[in-house]
Amino acid sequence: MRFTKKGLSRRQVLATSLTLPALGSLPGFARAAGLVTLSQFHDLCGTLTGKSGLNLEISNRILTALTALDSSFPQKVGSLISAMKTYGLKDMSDFKQFAEQNANQAPVAMSIISAWYLGYTGTPLMDATPAVGHPVDDATFVTYVGALMYAPTADTTVIPSYSRGHTNYWVNPPASQSAG
Repeated sequence: MRFTKKGLSRRQVLATSLTLPALGSLPGFARAAGLVTLSQFHDLCGTLTGKSGLNLEISNRILTALTALDSSFPQKVGSLISAMKTYGLKDMSDFKQFAEQNANQAPVAMSIISAWYLGYTGTPLMDATPAVGHPVDDATFVTYVGALMYAPTADTTVIPSYSRGHTNYWVNPPASQSAG
């Protein structure tokens, strides 16, 4: 790299600023920096939720949102993955014992699980209270229909989203109920 009398040239600064983020996204560089790749995080999400076929884009949103809340979150995820490997945790059947022996890892795991089931990260306004350490609404939406909380009743209920009829469609009872 050549330096001008004043330091780096604009071209060198621009080239460096475009190259460094790309290097950080490569698995080898990410591991060297103590970060987790999206693929590793996505695999971890599958293990923690016990679900296969999770949406990769939602995993990316969750990782991004949790990292925005805590800039050291990727390193914490890497530490969680290492601790799970050391413990031999491959599914959630032994998570309680794992959490008891790895108390600093459990909150990281629970934040990921919560994001998948609730569809948001952080603390929403209704729960933001200074008395319990959550003075602001720092919730970030990651998914609505992809939230896992709807899966157990998917065969009998629809995901609540918008009215399925015209205004006040629910006022009159169905024809089957009003016929005698």
